[in-house]
Amino acid sequence: MRLPATARAALAATAAALLVTLLPARPAWAHERLLSSDPADGASVTTPVTAVTLTFNAPVKSRFSTVVVTGADGAGHAQGAPRAVDATLVQAVGALPPGTVRVAWRTVSADGHPIEGQFTFTNAAPPPASAAASPSPAAAESATAASSTGASSTAADPPASGGQDSPAPAWWWIVAAVVLVPAAAGGWLWSRRRRGAGG
Repeated sequence: MRLPATARAALAATAAALLVTLLPARPAWAHERLLSSDPADGASVTTPVTAVTLTFNAPVKSRFSTVVVTGADGAGHAQGAPRAVDATLVQAVGALPPGTVRVAWRTVSADGHPIEGQFTFTNAAPPPASAAASPSPAAAESATAASSTGASSTAADPPASGGQDSPAPAWWWIVAAVVLVPAAAGGWLWSRRRRGAGG
């Protein structure tokens, strides 16, 4: 016996309603996603950044997480592996150069699905005072060389005259006179004798 069309439509609607009721509800978010970051995307920070913090809407696994922090100098500044605490992922960083900093992250959600993303912020923090006050290695080396040269020159300079151990210049004239005068007199007498013998 064939059911009327209206009866078949009613049965189909009832079956569809049962399926929707019996199937488990699927959340609007299928996988974890990044909710916020510190520093925030596009922010300009004026204090030194020591870590980048990523906050997700559900716990993530630190074992499969990576965070790459690249400064304006093109070098990586992440220190060690990221640390996951519940839904937060923390990546320690070293001293960042001024300019744009790029953060690229990748992690695995609780259901094993990999998620990734990236954002940037601007480091406008002043450099550490210790780095600004300390001289460069080249300047320190030049200062050391100049100090060594000055010390060598001072050591090589003769002591000032006038000490008891320094002979006075007058003594040299006396010694010269004692030696040269008799020699000159002897030569003069020898010359006269030769002239007398020749006459």
